[in-house]
Amino acid sequence: MPTQTIFYIFGSGILALFIALFQYIYKSKHTLLHWSLAGVRFISIFSLLLLIINPKFENKESKIIKPTLAVVADNSQSVNYLSKDSVASKAVQSLLYNAEITSKYDVKVFSFGKQINQNSTLTFEDAQTNITNSLREIESLYDSQLAPVVLISDGNQTIGEDYEFASKDLEQVVFPLILGDSIVHSDLKIHQINVNKYTYLNNKFPVEIITSYTGKTSIQSELIIQSRGRIIYKERLRFSPTQNSIIVTPKLTSTKLGLEQYQVTLTPLENEKNSINNQKLFAIETIDEYTKIALVTSLSHPDLGALKTAIETNKQRLVKICSPSEYLANNETYGLVILYQPNQSFKPIFDLVEKRKLNTFILAGPQTEWTFLNSVQSDFKQEITAQSENYQGVVNPNFNNFSVDNFTFDSYPPITSEFGDITINVPHETLVFKSINGISLREPLLFTYENNYSRTAVLLAENLWKWRIHSFREDQNFETFDSFMAKLIQYLNIKSQKTRLFVKYESIYDGSSPLEISAQFFNKNYEPNPNADLKIILHNNATDEFIEYPMMAIQNNYVVNLSALEPGGYSFEVYVNGGTHRFNGAIEILEFNIEKQFVNANVQDLKQLAIYTKGTSYFDTQMDELISKLISDKRFSNIQKFSKKAVHLISVKLWLLILLFSLATEWLLRKYNGLI
Repeated sequence: MPTQTIFYIFGSGILALFIALFQYIYKSKHTLLHWSLAGVRFISIFSLLLLIINPKFENKESKIIKPTLAVVADNSQSVNYLSKDSVASKAVQSLLYNAEITSKYDVKVFSFGKQINQNSTLTFEDAQTNITNSLREIESLYDSQLAPVVLISDGNQTIGEDYEFASKDLEQVVFPLILGDSIVHSDLKIHQINVNKYTYLNNKFPVEIITSYTGKTSIQSELIIQSRGRIIYKERLRFSPTQNSIIVTPKLTSTKLGLEQYQVTLTPLENEKNSINNQKLFAIETIDEYTKIALVTSLSHPDLGALKTAIETNKQRLVKICSPSEYLANNETYGLVILYQPNQSFKPIFDLVEKRKLNTFILAGPQTEWTFLNSVQSDFKQEITAQSENYQGVVNPNFNNFSVDNFTFDSYPPITSEFGDITINVPHETLVFKSINGISLREPLLFTYENNYSRTAVLLAENLWKWRIHSFREDQNFETFDSFMAKLIQYLNIKSQKTRLFVKYESIYDGSSPLEISAQFFNKNYEPNPNADLKIILHNNATDEFIEYPMMAIQNNYVVNLSALEPGGYSFEVYVNGGTHRFNGAIEILEFNIEKQFVNANVQDLKQLAIYTKGTSYFDTQMDELISKLISDKRFSNIQKFSKKAVHLISVKLWLLILLFSLATEWLLRKYNGLI
């Protein structure tokens, strides 16, 4: 107790005694009554002064604090799948009830899958594993104290940041108990399949299949692709410890309209522990691109044959060469009209194209009647000079309507065009610029444009056949020119997009990507509309059940998460504002468990985790060694913690009671003896 406080207490006692004696003894009779009154007055004043001073003293306490041992056990399905569930449960119990461990540590047991929980009961039912998150949660929970971690896991993580690298930032020491062994079980796996979402009927489409092998010997397996129960592709693959990944890129032919499902399988090895990851499904939607194209001309020219042959290399396209009168007399429906060097006889053709909103490809050269062509449409105007000029072509790398990365015409022979300036009065994209002697004039030779209902391409030259011949001379085939023409015709063969609702989804959800469907909706100016009401109705094809979900607006997208749906086939419809716009599609949800994709413990990463955190890794057969290490490790010792606490010398309630009692006693004595 401070000396000053002691002085105040003694001073209070002296002051209280002086006042009591002065009031009842000084110049008074020294009777028993006066001495009694002086006594209770002393008690009252002294009690009051003590309450005012409220004296305190420091009390020192010491406490022995044991370090916390955080036992973090993997509760995911992969532990059960690797037949290590009983081993993990036994390890937890061994640490929790070992007398020497509990005498040295305050043992806390946690289980984790996607999230971490303080729970010693393990069910091994969690469908995902996040080791990094679990270690960081422990780090956060015991950030101000010493808490070594025993991580009981197979080391296979399915979500979250890689714990091997995240462990560099951990402060607590981690002792991984590896549920598994260092033996590498041979395993074949199909990692990923990349394929376009759409293809055309009878077209060949590429598939990229990424396969891998884990093992110490050279092996062979057969990659088989099946559709509708029929094998359509087969290839033998040879793996070795050094060549442990092979990418296969077969080209398959689409033979059926609609959504077609394919099964890719790697034949399992003998005694392969996990064959689930040897198989994957993919789907592609086949659409019918069969198109009749009218090539209208009043001339005979080599360009006509070159165009027809190049376009018809795609078997889904048929080109009919006809005169303007033959085209008008024919009642057939054409998806595209090619107008070769129009003249006055094309006037009814332009009127019909305008009426039917048809896409067109105009080829206009020196034999074109430019006076007529300039008057029949207002989209572009050619200066009429009655002179011609030969131009080479330079592909515009910034052309955005379709990819032109693989094309270049710099070395191709010049083609003949009308000399003079071209004025284009509509927004357009230049596909090929004019060039003379290797110098680009930045003037369009081939350009495209769109309006609200159709697409148009314009080539301001003739003798296109020279480019096709040059393509053969360069490559010994016509593929370069024909591919270029195929892309241009495909672009022209699609009607201008009028829909304002766009839906993004996968045909098959196998668990490797989020089970989400997203959509965008645009207003009449084709600006994103974030205030629409979008809903999706799903029909379970097996149970005939209908389920409706609202789609949530996230920035400029509308998204719905369908992870709660059972595996199976579903058709769906997305509709806007009660049905003003609709989109229909179909999806297949596969039964997939990522935890069952593992056949080996991740020994390497768990050992690296121990190194980074200054711990030691042990296999599940080394439980005794782990316990001995924890007991003998001098880094984790008891801590004696001292604390100082200010304690009140007097009890306020007690002294208030004494004060009241003394005042009441004094009042009663005075009242009884007539002093009041």
